[in-house]
Amino acid sequence: MKSGKALDSAAKVAANTVRSIAVGITAGLAITFFADTVAYLGDINSRYPLLILLLPLGAYLTLRIYQKLGDSFRRTTISAIDTIHDLEENSDESHLKPGRISPWMGPVAYIAAAISHLTGASVGKEGVGVQIGLSIGELFTKAERRISWKGYHGREDYYLMTGSAAAFGSLFGSPISGVLFGLMFATPNVLRLDALYPCLVSSYTAVAVAESLRIHRMVIPPYTELPLTLGNLVIVAVFAIAIGLLARLFLYLLELFRREVPRIYGSKVLSAVLPALTITIAFLFIYALTGNFMYNGLSVDILYRAIDGRGIPLYAFIIKAVLVFMSIAAGFAGGEVVPLLVTGGAFGYTFSSILGLETAPFAVLGAIGMLTGGTNLPIVCFFLALELFGYSEPALLFLTVAFSFLASGNKGIYHHQRIAMISRLRGDQSVQIQ
Repeated sequence: MKSGKALDSAAKVAANTVRSIAVGITAGLAITFFADTVAYLGDINSRYPLLILLLPLGAYLTLRIYQKLGDSFRRTTISAIDTIHDLEENSDESHLKPGRISPWMGPVAYIAAAISHLTGASVGKEGVGVQIGLSIGELFTKAERRISWKGYHGREDYYLMTGSAAAFGSLFGSPISGVLFGLMFATPNVLRLDALYPCLVSSYTAVAVAESLRIHRMVIPPYTELPLTLGNLVIVAVFAIAIGLLARLFLYLLELFRREVPRIYGSKVLSAVLPALTITIAFLFIYALTGNFMYNGLSVDILYRAIDGRGIPLYAFIIKAVLVFMSIAAGFAGGEVVPLLVTGGAFGYTFSSILGLETAPFAVLGAIGMLTGGTNLPIVCFFLALELFGYSEPALLFLTVAFSFLASGNKGIYHHQRIAMISRLRGDQSVQIQ
């Protein structure tokens, strides 16, 4: 009897290993292709900056794509979070609403993001990257249901978590934060240890695949960290609170633009085209004043310049944030993670410049603090900073992550995240952040 249970347990572990490796390989290949596409199109836009004149057309095409396919194709991450929540409460998948997630959502998001980065819209890429990972997870869910025997197949929430873990890890070359992202992005303060093994395997596999293919990703310039002193503790604590409040303001204005732009213009077409036209005019005006288009697309050069000493305008974080609001309000696809990093890094540069402090370490702390406040994922962001920014002295980093999270409030870029309260441990309902 015991040997039968042991064999069954071993079979399940083996099956989960195969599933996770398959998701990791597929996601690693897809994310590499996606990241390289974004880099290629961004390079074309930088060489031919007048492509920004196509922003209104890009907004119109993106609108028509999602109108044709349905608004659900914009809601991949939200649908995945809802599915994970449903399965946390009831492991029986038969009650789930069919067709909530389509494997085709990933390719559609890829096309929409390609339009964004070719025309120079001020958006990121990780949002679409995660959608691609989720779509891959859903693809394997549906495929296994067709071929599985004895009614045994992998859980849909595990597939979604492994897909998102693989996508996030391979995008940033950060396997640990990829694992944690998969486990926590739906419910930030609940660590889904039941899915630890499949997320571990998928994230590490995807990163290995992406590294072997030399994926194009962010490369942070070398910098000197702040030493751990009492004075720096106080300054960083104040700065972290400021960056958390900035993240709260960023999210409020982002949602305001999303809500009010369609209301002001009425027509969906005008709500997409006119903001895109405004962005085009803004880019041309900025170029006339500064002689560059550094606010186009990902704008990671702003972050690099803030860290490596080349410097940026003190108002750069304001311009970048406003262009992000307008780009997302116009319906361009991409994501908010890189814009949060860039905006936070630029604010850190401004904060330290005004106070006469070292700019590079505050640019780094600002980037990761802003991301923490925008995602509600402090543990994920802490490990992402260790992996992406190469932090060796984590005390000030952890202080930044903690204080920025506490100051930023409960809302984040991943809608429908669920903040589980202590009452849930007693069997009560949790609080859902809309």
